Amino acid sequence: MNTPQTDITEQLLEAGRRGMGTSTQRAHLRVFKVSDPVTIFIRGGRCQVKIRYHDLDQVEIYARLYNAFGVRFVTEQDDAGVYIVVKRRRLLGLISRADFLVMVPRYAHLAFNLTPGAVRVEEFNGILEILPRKEAAPPLLTQISDPSLKLDKAQQKELTDGSTRNHHAG
Repeated sequence: MNTPQTDITEQLLEAGRRGMGTSTQRAHLRVFKVSDPVTIFIRGGRCQVKIRYHDLDQVEIYARLYNAFGVRFVTEQDDAGVYIVVKRRRLLGLISRADFLVMVPRYAHLAFNLTPGAVRVEEFNGILEILPRKEAAPPLLTQISDPSLKLDKAQQKELTDGSTRNHHAG
């Protein structure tokens, strides 16, 4: 049984799928002058972020928002760095997304909080350090659904202990 709330939700989602009758794609360009040290904070949902390094003392943000009526796009700068935030609206944000090209100086520190999202680093030359995840990743052994592929307790212990002995079947 549909309630008035679910009817409204369905109508909003359908209107969003139709694109409100027109293309609702928006492009933005933001440029911020920076100096060493600087941190670039990028936070958003359903974002595709490309990072490209350059030799200028500025951060250039090229953003393309799809179904832009469903997101808020905010950029700011303070003494700590540059902030790029894409916040999806409650219902209409379900069909929205954002793509970025962020051009940063080589000395910039980058911090991402994407839920979900993807990051691609272009034209990179050097060392890239990715810190450990704060939450634990699910163990691989619990995700195996084929019983013939599961390890017995001795094999599991060998993997977790880091032992390098080989076991041969047969």
